Amino acid sequence: MKKIVSLLFGICFFISPLLAQQTSDVAGSYFLEGVKETTSGFQLKPNYTFTFFFTYGGLDRYGSGRWVQEKNTIVFNSRGKPARDFKLLSARRVNDNFVTIKFTDNNPGIIRGIECILYTARGRQKLFTGDDGMVKFPKNQVDSIQVFSPLFPDHPFTYIVTNKIQNNFEFAFEKWIAEVFFEDFTLLLTNNMLVGQHPLLNGRQFRYVKDK
Repeated sequence: MKKIVSLLFGICFFISPLLAQQTSDVAGSYFLEGVKETTSGFQLKPNYTFTFFFTYGGLDRYGSGRWVQEKNTIVFNSRGKPARDFKLLSARRVNDNFVTIKFTDNNPGIIRGIECILYTARGRQKLFTGDDGMVKFPKNQVDSIQVFSPLFPDHPFTYIVTNKIQNNFEFAFEKWIAEVFFEDFTLLLTNNMLVGQHPLLNGRQFRYVKDK
């Protein structure tokens, strides 16, 4: 019995450093290459957690979670994405000839250019917010409002209007709007690089090179 215990201890003694070495080889910072004016990448930590970073112009995005290695593939998962990325500040009836949608934030740069799609009994209309974060549609009975922000394309939002007499709506971003959420996001590990898609950029073949 003592020989078996000693043998098992010996196996664990040799395997544990090997697994630690494999994790240590994978862990590190991987930076996106070949995309102008953009800084982005992943930091893989030895404890199987990761952070994601993305900077373009004055916009900073971030994410975090856990990673696992499945053969030559790294799989990323984060906490669950909240159900809504915008919060309704007010919805009321205003005695004018418009349906007004307004966005409020301390950063004026993120309320500009938001795509607003209005669904009514007469069909679908689309406008983009100006510098004031506002759009005005001709007055109509509103069924729903869809919102797409160019800075946060991974956070679309739909608001269902239950009170049909309302024609003035004000929204704000939730505090997690800049967070990027991962669900079984995969990258191929090869030659000290991660290769595959980017969570925010269009395309299928991006390279993240490990920092030496």
